[in-house]
Amino acid sequence: MKYLFFFLMSMPVYGAISPALVKDSALKYHPTVIAALEKMRAGEEAVRGARGAFDTRVVSDYKRQTKHDWNSTVSRTFLEKPLRVANSKIYAGSEQISNANGKFSPVYNTGNPVSTGQVGNYSVLGLKLSLWKNLLLDPDRARFKNAKFDAKMARAEKTLTDLDIGRLGQLAYWEWVTANKVKNVYEELLKNGETRNEYLLDRNAKGDIAKIIVTENEQYVANRKGSLQSAKERLLRAEFALSLFYRDENGEPIIPSSTEVYEDYPSKLATLMENLDLNSSIDELMNKRPDLKNLALRVEKSDVDLELARQDLKPQIDVTTEYFQRTEANITMPRDYLMVMAQINVPIERNLGNGNIAAARARKMVAQSEMKLGQQSYKFEVMALRQSLHLRLEQVAQSEIEFSKAKELVASETYKFKSGGGNLYLVNLREEAQANAEASFHESRLAFMDTLLSYQALVSTAE
Repeated sequence: MKYLFFFLMSMPVYGAISPALVKDSALKYHPTVIAALEKMRAGEEAVRGARGAFDTRVVSDYKRQTKHDWNSTVSRTFLEKPLRVANSKIYAGSEQISNANGKFSPVYNTGNPVSTGQVGNYSVLGLKLSLWKNLLLDPDRARFKNAKFDAKMARAEKTLTDLDIGRLGQLAYWEWVTANKVKNVYEELLKNGETRNEYLLDRNAKGDIAKIIVTENEQYVANRKGSLQSAKERLLRAEFALSLFYRDENGEPIIPSSTEVYEDYPSKLATLMENLDLNSSIDELMNKRPDLKNLALRVEKSDVDLELARQDLKPQIDVTTEYFQRTEANITMPRDYLMVMAQINVPIERNLGNGNIAAARARKMVAQSEMKLGQQSYKFEVMALRQSLHLRLEQVAQSEIEFSKAKELVASETYKFKSGGGNLYLVNLREEAQANAEASFHESRLAFMDTLLSYQALVSTAE
């Protein structure tokens, strides 16, 4: 049996192409879905990259000075660990000070209170932190926070891509089914005209009818051929469009043939609305909607940028504390000592901070405006589609009635013509009206499926 009636998301007919099969193929192999998946992975890796600013590292430096009677070297090697609080870091390692000849240059004095000639080896433990600027937020922590926001947004974009590609793939399927049906309608219309033409030619040869009647019918046949050609072109384009979503395991498009068995429209479209969520609060739907979550994340991300910009107006006070312990015995110097250093940087002009704050505030206002518009647009779209579903369903019912009445008129007019009481013009007119009514019936079902798929994608969170 060629045409089988199933629900939209039911099990596909064995050996037949179905909307569920196309959707599954698209979500696995469509390039846009694959690209969204890679963007999601890139976002996750970017988080790891931003976390790298706090990786433990080995830091080493070497200084040497030779001038007059100064001849000295200082080498330091540390294991350093940046922390995610107060722009701080801890480090531990060793320092070696050499002074083979002459005096030790004061520039290399590390702060030993006893002497500036601190030749020897030291173990060092240090802590550096910020007390004002960058205390609550610094560039590395801001970059890490924003990377996590970007990763969340990439995951939401992947969800939206799945919803969109799933909807477009199923819509392409129903467009292909409809194009097949419309082509069959005009093929049948042309076939009727050609059959009648053979009948009229035979009667004209017997002298029963005038040649002009045959000519008139041939004109109708030519017109019907044009309609069929347009329907065939539409079907060809529908096949190519469907192949972008219907792919093999290698991701290559599969172009379906016009003779391929396919799953047809359900006999009663109203059954598709039985399990449809038409009553949930729109506010509840908005809280779960991935694209609206992304807009909210953009606002949060702008808050991070604004807070980072505010740091530029604060004085920078960095404090470093280092504990030194001599690793070689020396009775003339203490074995260990503590050194505290402070670095202060106060901005006199405030252009940098004020400019960055103003720019960050403007970006936040843009994000808030886009979020507000997104919420309003979503709300109105849900409301509109809920109404449209019922209107589309009524349109399908009216189209079916129109098609039924058109068939009755064709049967009546054909009987009159064969009985000698009608005329060829009315017969052709009725047949074309029936064909157009049938095509409109199929188009109304496609319009309903378009609206249904749009609503399902709109209220779904794919969770």
